[in-house]
Amino acid sequence: MTTHQTELIEAARLWAMRVADPAFDAWDALSAWLETSPAHLAAYEAAVADDEWAAAALAKVDATKDDPRRRRR
Repeated sequence: MTTHQTELIEAARLWAMRVADPAFDAWDALSAWLETSPAHLAAYEAAVADDEWAAAALAKVDATKDDPRRRRR
């Protein structure tokens, strides 16, 4: 996988996470990003359809919450 493909997948996943937030209001920005390239739409659809990456990302976040080295003082 090329760096460009990796960056595209990461961007699509970030959009998918943002859209899942009930406070999301950047619909115009999302539409503009999706319309930039057919590859953007395909990557976004893949990110939404495959939520295993999101579960893995959330598991990592939850794991660091319980790490006492990560706690603020």
